[in-house]
Amino acid sequence: MSTTQRLSSLLVATMFIVLLALMVTFGVRSADAAQPVGECPEGYDLVRNKVVLKGAGLEEPDPSMDGNGDGYTCLKILDTGSGTRATWHDNTL
Repeated sequence: MSTTQRLSSLLVATMFIVLLALMVTFGVRSADAAQPVGECPEGYDLVRNKVVLKGAGLEEPDPSMDGNGDGYTCLKILDTGSGTRATWHDNTL
């Protein structure tokens, strides 16, 4: 095996190890980002913001839905007798 071939093989192996390390690093970050930061008070359910948007018929989230930026909010559905209402606040407890 020539010096050029050895260097080429070493370069490919190094690139593979670097790529693998990057994939592991970003995989851990993605898993951490998927976890809720806080909890909800009694009577509220912890849900992803996408669920609230769909259920409330909103195009964009209200700023109060996700103040801590974790992608979750606390939701409570109320039956008022004259219709269903939803109340929410960010999961900061």
